[in-house]
Amino acid sequence: MTAHTHRTLRFLIVGVVVLLLFIGALAFGATNYSLSYLWQGFVDGAHQKVIVALYELRLSRNVAALLVGAALGVSGCIMQAVTRNPLADPGLLGLTAGANAGLSLAIAFVPSLPFLGVMGASFVGATIGALLVLSISSSQSIFKVILAGAAISALLMAIADGIMLLFKTSQSITMWTAGGLIGVTWKEVQLITPIILVTLVISLFLSKKVGLISMSNDVGIGLGLNIKRTKLILFLLTTLLTGAAVSLIGNMAFVGLIVPHMARFLIGTNYRYQLPMAALVGAGILLLADTLSRSINPPFEIPIVAILSILGLPFFLYIVQRGGVVND
Repeated sequence: MTAHTHRTLRFLIVGVVVLLLFIGALAFGATNYSLSYLWQGFVDGAHQKVIVALYELRLSRNVAALLVGAALGVSGCIMQAVTRNPLADPGLLGLTAGANAGLSLAIAFVPSLPFLGVMGASFVGATIGALLVLSISSSQSIFKVILAGAAISALLMAIADGIMLLFKTSQSITMWTAGGLIGVTWKEVQLITPIILVTLVISLFLSKKVGLISMSNDVGIGLGLNIKRTKLILFLLTTLLTGAAVSLIGNMAFVGLIVPHMARFLIGTNYRYQLPMAALVGAGILLLADTLSRSINPPFEIPIVAILSILGLPFFLYIVQRGGVVND
């Protein structure tokens, strides 16, 4: 079996698993439905009242899980490549905390802000958070970036919490700060889909440069790569992916951290294959976590962040034990 056939087979297997997880996410929840019931409803037009409810409430959040999981998986891959740090995720550069702070400010001052405004506030906040981290670290040292990221993230999260207490908006933004797919609508999904899909496609086209940037700067420069421009472009792509994810469903701990490692294990270190594999794995992980959150204790939902933390924390500790940060 050739290497190309081997990779194709792995992509096919993971794709089928994600498809099965998508079907399972549609079938299981507070109320379970058989595959024949879903087929009769979606294909043959039966059980219309139930199918309409499934379409509006369950199918929309499943599509959102696919999009956000793919976005966070790819952004995590890019972050780990740019920082050359296997413990990096979108929160490392203050992206997630910045998006939360921007969202909190927007809702505090404009309570009736439409989703498009929430999305814009998340993008602006994520950008400001990352710029603060980069300006403070102002160094090629990974450790300085990590320390700056932790400090700025803590500051921005404190600002977000302070705004919520001062303006009494905690309840209004619980769905974002807690992280979850409850309440996701088709209108929101339609607004966010082109941003995520276009950014993902651009990221895949730049996969070769992502691979070069993951090496030392000297290697990249020697191969004709403009390091500063490439990092800026990748930073913008990560900001778009993270801002879109946070604006839609809030914080999703550990997805950007564990998915790149899973993709690397499944397909290897070549970013031409690692990025699309991370998109598939991220989509599958978030679908699985959301299905478990709805199915473990129906009709109540366990916060999806708790499910992801249970899955991600042992993985995080395993990575740390294996060697932690990769040096320049």
